[in-house]
Amino acid sequence: MRRVVSLACLITLVSVGAVLTSGCTTTARSGLIDEAIFDSQSEFVVETLVRGQPVRLKVDPGAPWYVLLNGSAAKRIGLVGTRGATFAVGPMRLKGKTRSEKFTFGTIIASRPVIWFKGESIRGADGIVNPANVPRDRVTMRLRTPSSAEKIIELPMRFDRERGLYHELSFGGQIILTRFTLQDDLTTATGAAASVIAKRRNGLWEGDVFTYPVRYGISRPVRKMVLGEPLSVNGLSLSKLTVRVSDDRGSYYLPEQQAAVARIEDEDEDDVVVTGERGRIYGAPHFWLMIARDNLNRCSSISYDNAAKRLRMSCAPTAQEAQAPKGDPG
Repeated sequence: MRRVVSLACLITLVSVGAVLTSGCTTTARSGLIDEAIFDSQSEFVVETLVRGQPVRLKVDPGAPWYVLLNGSAAKRIGLVGTRGATFAVGPMRLKGKTRSEKFTFGTIIASRPVIWFKGESIRGADGIVNPANVPRDRVTMRLRTPSSAEKIIELPMRFDRERGLYHELSFGGQIILTRFTLQDDLTTATGAAASVIAKRRNGLWEGDVFTYPVRYGISRPVRKMVLGEPLSVNGLSLSKLTVRVSDDRGSYYLPEQQAAVARIEDEDEDDVVVTGERGRIYGAPHFWLMIARDNLNRCSSISYDNAAKRLRMSCAPTAQEAQAPKGDPG
């Protein structure tokens, strides 16, 4: 395998060659595979150029179909929206502007759809990009050094304008649309998805309702749920969920649930603009599961193959799985 520096990665020259500095982004070429590799020290950031100006983007499989920019970055670059767009987060509505824009990734120039909102929804970078929008055959995010006990989990994925990058998990007679993100600390589920999971995995509440930023900086009422029996996403075991108790639930039942009233956010000059509907709490049922760092931290790497449209994770077992006797499915 031969490594070459790309995507604005820094190098240090020594007498026998080039040594990559820590936190760099590299490409690895093996056969016909062109792989971009991002590590946790760089916070999975890719350095790009837009209109000759540097734009730092976090690479994350939970990013939308668009390249999402902070409002300040879009203003600095001088972007002007050609169309409006509205994203729904439960009963809340987030209004933004979109256009197509050329990005320079290393030596590759690629047009990508861009969206931005008023305010800052991405911390530590100018925006966020889905690995499906990075022009490489394979995009890998390395979280840590792998361990010998890890197993490989592969999932077929879909990538579209409405939903971003997701896996269709068939469970309990429903298709639960499942995303993966390194930007969130807690794995979240909409009310309808949590209802289906709780019924078949003996879900019980843990603690009280609190607010948590579930998407694009919008905070929603949530409550933690412990599963009596783990939920397996093609081998990735989940034992806890953070349930969006007021969102996308429809008439689906949650145990001992008291609806939390959605707070209506006012428009503020420095914040994201959010509008909501008073009195409509649960909305139509939508089955979404967002798997976050509380589960993905068991993985040493997450890769997305753009040609095969498959997500590949190398993950350690949970403590319960590790202690299970051989032959026991755990």
